[in-house]
Formats: sequence, C-alpha cells, structure tokens
Amino acid sequence: MARNIKIAAFLAFKSIVKGNKATTALIIFILSLAFVNLVFIAGILNGVLEGINKQVVTNLVSNIVIEPQEEPTKKDFIIHARDIMDQVEKIPGVTAVTSRYKLAGTLAFDKEKNGKFKFRSGEIIGVDPENEKNISNIASKIISGEYLEGLGNGEILLGSSLAGGYGDSEDLIDLGGVRVGDKVQVTFSNQTVKEYKVKGIFRVQFGFVDRLAFITTKEAESILGVHDNASQILVKIKDTGSEDGYVDQIKTFFPNLRVDKWNNFVGALGNVSKSFDMITLIISAIGLAVAAITIFILIYVEVVHKRRQIGILKAIGIKQNIIIYSYIFQALFYVSLGVVIGTLLTLYVLVPFFSGHPLRLPVGETGLALNKLGLIYNALSLFLAALIAGFIPSWRGAKENILKAIWGA
Repeated sequence: MARNIKIAAFLAFKSIVKGNKATTALIIFILSLAFVNLVFIAGILNGVLEGINKQVVTNLVSNIVIEPQEEPTKKDFIIHARDIMDQVEKIPGVTAVTSRYKLAGTLAFDKEKNGKFKFRSGEIIGVDPENEKNISNIASKIISGEYLEGLGNGEILLGSSLAGGYGDSEDLIDLGGVRVGDKVQVTFSNQTVKEYKVKGIFRVQFGFVDRLAFITTKEAESILGVHDNASQILVKIKDTGSEDGYVDQIKTFFPNLRVDKWNNFVGALGNVSKSFDMITLIISAIGLAVAAITIFILIYVEVVHKRRQIGILKAIGIKQNIIIYSYIFQALFYVSLGVVIGTLLTLYVLVPFFSGHPLRLPVGETGLALNKLGLIYNALSLFLAALIAGFIPSWRGAKENILKAIWGA
C-alpha cells in the first residue's frame, strides 16, 4: 500500500511540474478565494451576532435581570429594591447593580412652535444616573448636551433614533428633530402628563436602545406614586458567559422573584441568530460547490488530455487505484495551497482591514469574528470537496479499457 501511494505521489508531482503553470496558478487562486469566501461570510455574520450580544449586555439589560414576582401573587414592581440590590452586590463576582423603572408613554414635540405636534409612542426608563454609569455606556455616548444628573426633575434624555435628525434615517418613529434645550410633552400610561426639557441626546448605535428615553428614578417614582421599588434590577458580573451560577444564587435568596439571563431578553433578535446560521450554511454550501466543480473540471480536463498516457500506464502494469490516487493527490495539492494562501489573506489582509475600518451597522461597529474551529472546519470541508471532485473524473478515466484509452477510440 505504501509503495502504491509513493508511486501515485510521484505521478502527481510529475503531472503538476509538467503542467501549465498559468493554469495551475489560476486554479490555486480560485480555490484560495473560495476559502476566503467561506471564512469571510461566516466571520462577518458572527461579527454581527457578537455585536448584537454585546449591545444587549452592555446597554440593554446587562448580564442578569431581576423582575417582579409572578407567583403566588403577581406584582407590578419589585418591593424594597434597595435591600435586594445590597444583598446581590455582596455576591462575589458581581461588579455592579442598578434598578430601573419602565414606563410606557407617548411623546409629543412641536418643532415649529405652531401647535402642530408630532407624536411618537416610546418606552421611558427611570434610572439612577450614577448607578447607571456602572451598568451601561449611555453616559459616555452623549452626542449632544449632557447626561442626566442628580434628581433630574423636569429633564429627559433622548435616544438619537427617537429624537430624529441625527442621521438614523428613521423618520417614521422619530419626533422630527428634537435638539438639546427643546421641550417635549410626555403622556404616561397612567394619564399623567408632564413637560420635560431635553438634557441630552445619546447614540449607542443599537436601534432598540437609541429609541428609548431616560428620566431619573426620582422623577419616575413621582409619576408612578411609589418609593424604593423597581421594574427591573440589572446585575453586571465579571465574566459574561457564567451567568447560570449567579442566577441560581439570586434565586436562592429571592425565590419569588423572576431571575433570567440576558439572552432570554433578546426576543426577536434570537431569530436573527438562526437566520444568520442558515445564511452561512447556504453560502458555504454554494462556495464548496463552486470549489468542487472547479476541481472536477480541472481533473476531468487533465484526465481527457492524458487519456492515452493513462492507457499506457495501465498497460505497463500501473494499477487503476494508483492512477486514481495520483489525481486525488493533485486535487489535494491545489486545495492545500489554496487554503494556505486564503488563510494568509484572511489573517493578514482582511482582519487588519476590518479592525481599522469596521462596518457601521444598526447594531454597532462590526468586524470579522473568526475562530480557529471555524477555520479548521472550512478547510476540512474544502478538502472533502476536493476528495470527491478529484475521485469521480479520475475513477471514470482510470477504469476505461486500455486499448480504447491508447487509441482514443
């Protein structure tokens, strides 16, 4: 067996060396692009998903969310929120805790001051301005004006997509161009109507957050008529991905409260991940098919061109399987160089480029998210495609009758 492989390798080497150099270079270049395509598409889509997950954790719900109890009696708020926060903060590994009030309301803005208001429904979040800085990046993403501070009575912070006029291209859901210092009227779901001065505009480049409005905890409590309650308590931990242990601990302390990890709040975004997986699979399958067809055509043309030579080899005693192996080795050689060149292009051209020039999407800046397992998987897939594409034409050519092959009948 080893002798047969050596002979097959020798025949493959001679065929490559004596073959058309330009054709060989073109085939290797095509296969390297096929590999780059496989890696690039998966990397971009993974980058988008990582961007979404990062935004959800950083600016939407942090790592863990505590919500009001549903059993044995459903409650609208978490009672004695401060005591609960103090106890959760003592858990090793917890780095920050804050509470939020969630209020629904309709915002109205009269841009031209002529009595013609533009109305938009939205979610208004009541936050402790200082604690919120430890949970989210909103305070550092102010693009106009200032962040909330102190009691913040009569002041509101708007997301750029809600305010409008900041390049978010969402006229259907914005207020038409609110600026810092303008006043907006808010009608809350309990029919409380208040007028607020816009303290600042923020943009985190995540649509779900950039459509929110923020007021202070004290302001929210005055509207709701409550004290030391919360709609949610957000918990930030040191290591994202290890939420399960913290969730169990918090549930032990407060068995009646709802405690969930951040990914249970992704909602419709969860379908995005499944859709991206399907897109990656389809595009990868197409890329592999193109690579396999390319190799098939190359080997097929090689076999047809060297039909007489194959007949002579069989006539002098070279076994059929040796001839098949030789063409498979050629296919693997082309793929090997294609994978090596494609990997170098990806790691030393594409990755640095997207690191310095990330794609700006509604979920934030997105680069290439590559992993070693993905690179190995794509390389093995390409090798498998080469094996199949190299075997079929070589097998058909090698099994041909010796005389017909020699005389071209």
